[in-house]
Amino acid sequence: MKRREFIKYSALLLGSSAFARDLHYYALHVRIIQEPYQTIASVLEQLFPPNIAMPSVHSFNLIGFFQALMKDPRVKDETKQILQDGVKWLNQTSKNSYMKNYKELTLSQKETLLKQISLKQWGDTWLWHLMNFAFEAMFSDPVYGANINKIGWKWVEHESGLPRPPKVNTYV
Repeated sequence: MKRREFIKYSALLLGSSAFARDLHYYALHVRIIQEPYQTIASVLEQLFPPNIAMPSVHSFNLIGFFQALMKDPRVKDETKQILQDGVKWLNQTSKNSYMKNYKELTLSQKETLLKQISLKQWGDTWLWHLMNFAFEAMFSDPVYGANINKIGWKWVEHESGLPRPPKVNTYV
C-alpha cells in the first residue's frame, strides 16, 4: 500500500469511528432526557466522579443498563419501585432543602444531600440498589449491553473467563 492510500484509508477509518462514537454518545444522552434517568445519572456522576483513574459513568452505559432493568420482567417490581420512588424522594428532599431538584444543585449541595439521605432508611436502601446495579453494569460482560468495550474490565485489569455468554443474552 502506498503512503497516500494509507493516509486516505486511515482518515476514513478515524472519521467513521468518530462518527460511531458520536452516535453512541448521542444515543446514551437521548436516554437521559427523561426522569428518573436524569437524576440517576446525576447521582451516579456524584458517586463515581470521572478522574484519571476512573472512566465516566456514561462510558459504561449505566443509564442504558438502568433503562433495561426497568423493562426487564425478571427484575422484581418492588426493586423497580424502589428505584423510581428513591428519585422522587431525593428530589423532594432536595426541594425542601434547596428549592431545586437534585440535578440542579452544586457539587457540594449534592454531596451534602446524599450524606443526609444515606442516614434515612429509604435513602440507604435506594443508594444500595443504585450502587449494586451500577457495579453490575460496570463489571458485567459487555454482551449484556453495559461495560462498553470492556472498559470496566480494563479499568481493574480483569481478564474474562471463558466461555463468555452468547450474544442472545444481550440485555440492553
